[in-house]
Amino acid sequence: MTQFFIEGVRGYATKEVQQSNKIAAMKTPYTNARPRRDIVSTSNKSLSKAIQAITKKPAAQKSHKEQVPPARLAIRKNLVENPVADPNGYERILGKSDLNSINFLARGLRAAAAVCRIKLPMEGGFSYGTGFLVGNRLLLTNNHVLASAAEASQSEAEFGFEHDLDGVLAEPVQFNLRPEEIFFTSTEFDITFVAIAPLSQNGVPLDRYGRLPLLPISGKALPGEWVSIIQHPGGQPKQIAIRASEVLGLDPKDVPGVDLEDFIHYSTDTEPGSSGSPVFNDQWQVVAIHHKAVPAPGFLSAKEDDDVNWIANEGVRISAIFRHLNRNRFEDDNANAVLNRLSEVLGLYSSPPPLTSSPEFVLQEKQFAPFEPTRWKDAGLGYDPDFLTERISLDDIFKQARKKKLTAPLLNSSGDELKYLRFSVVIHKARKFALMTAVNIDGAKLRKIERKDTWRPDARIAAEYQPDDAFYVQKLQKEKVYFSRGHLVRLLDPSWGTATEAKRGQEDTFHFTNSSPQVQGYNDHEWGNLEDYLLEKAQGTERKLTVFTGPVYSNSDPTYGRKRKGGPWQIPQSFWKVAVLQKTDDTVAAAAFIVGQAQFVKKLYEAKIFTGLTPYTVEELRSQKIQITIAALEETLGALSPLDFSKLKPFEALGGLESTRQARWVRSGNDIII
Repeated sequence: MTQFFIEGVRGYATKEVQQSNKIAAMKTPYTNARPRRDIVSTSNKSLSKAIQAITKKPAAQKSHKEQVPPARLAIRKNLVENPVADPNGYERILGKSDLNSINFLARGLRAAAAVCRIKLPMEGGFSYGTGFLVGNRLLLTNNHVLASAAEASQSEAEFGFEHDLDGVLAEPVQFNLRPEEIFFTSTEFDITFVAIAPLSQNGVPLDRYGRLPLLPISGKALPGEWVSIIQHPGGQPKQIAIRASEVLGLDPKDVPGVDLEDFIHYSTDTEPGSSGSPVFNDQWQVVAIHHKAVPAPGFLSAKEDDDVNWIANEGVRISAIFRHLNRNRFEDDNANAVLNRLSEVLGLYSSPPPLTSSPEFVLQEKQFAPFEPTRWKDAGLGYDPDFLTERISLDDIFKQARKKKLTAPLLNSSGDELKYLRFSVVIHKARKFALMTAVNIDGAKLRKIERKDTWRPDARIAAEYQPDDAFYVQKLQKEKVYFSRGHLVRLLDPSWGTATEAKRGQEDTFHFTNSSPQVQGYNDHEWGNLEDYLLEKAQGTERKLTVFTGPVYSNSDPTYGRKRKGGPWQIPQSFWKVAVLQKTDDTVAAAAFIVGQAQFVKKLYEAKIFTGLTPYTVEELRSQKIQITIAALEETLGALSPLDFSKLKPFEALGGLESTRQARWVRSGNDIII
């Protein structure tokens, strides 16, 4: 609910956005007797009853830490500062301490600078809400505060409307909003992102107020933790509720219709917080954006002027907002622009859009015909598990994926492994791109072969499992973005042996089964000369390397090609490699890498990569490659790609390091540990 202020009258009145323009009874502002303000109420009876049941429990029965999955508790622990900086941080999470470092207040004041009052003219006065800066000239608030670009174009963001140390109220510094630059809104998640002018109406730079970085990873607050809210309640000067609300642990079975992965609930016995306010954990990380209040069961039908018994608040989780933006980034230019600005705050390079023109579009508009079946009768095709001195079986790696029936079957009941010269491909049945590729590389026998783009389907597997020109060719359907064909197995990798073998190995890489939509500059540009560098690390008589590669699939991957034949598809935005090097004549070494959306890799938070939140240089940000442990890669791949590399773990150097060094940026070959 937004707030209504009538010019010329020293008072406020509550007004829900969807209700009529009726002016409620006026009361003197800044008094305890004022009516509730800026509240949109839930109508979910189950949610109200479940929360009331929890809040009535004795304190001794309200501990939820034992119900938290260990992995989620580990994430939360990793988001706490080093004990030297915050000696009792983890103890507060566990409910064993209420002690905060004295800098808690100063840090809160710094965070508060980015919070503003949003002022929207309406008939007879103004409506108010709260918003906060989250990126370079990017503001976040609720959809019910700013529902359209037209509303945003008439609105102002007012910063510094607060009392100083002497109780003197400062004049707000007003900035115009720029929805023509960026405007993304969602009624489902009750959020609006909008661009804001760099200078105020009087020339004050927006950068003076900082920004609140948003972390996409889930797990920033656990049940039983206390959260703080900085707000402009009722359009009043900026105020704060410090550790006044407790995060509630709800059972999904008790709250049908509420997705607890998307929404978080926190108790209140005071003001539930203004619409659009940031909700903070003890590290002043934004956990959620407040958007609703939860009344007690007997007050669900209360009228506007009633004295309602509010028992909790509901916020939209930041991780849910990232997932929603990501799902829409290829169909909504504004969603993509928002994600780029949010990434910049984390010190990540703004991803270029998928390619709209490339050599593939120019040189090849039509795909080639499949090879004849006789081509695949040759002996010795496919990945060789005994290529190195340590046997690495695909059956071990795919055991769980096959058990869950995630691999796409070949025609004629011939298994799921597509065997080419020097490499193999297994397709993800649901996602229709590769689940994994595996290639053997003999660096001493590599040959440089002239590139000839001859992309073609493979007749051994159904067309639905190998997106072809119906997916890639631009002219077939107008889209917001387009993709070029990117190799998973590099065209050079199987190009070794005799000249005939090298030529055939390269030809085999030009199958759609080995292609993935090229986005974020993936493939040779992003990976650089990773394989070449690793081969140089070989210390034995042979220069051999086995490389496993695949996409990182996520449920929030963006959708593409709804109107194309075979569509829509969800497009992966990150890719991984596991490289196994024959380091000496009788020993191997392994290393795992990810390129793409590094901010979603949990291990980076354990390594404190984002703690400082200090931007890197442009050149450093042009490559989002990281080296992580094999265990962390398996965790990142999750249930959608349950691959088992456990037999390789004894051979990796990174896994033996302390946890804060088990994830590292790779900006040159010298950064790799193997």
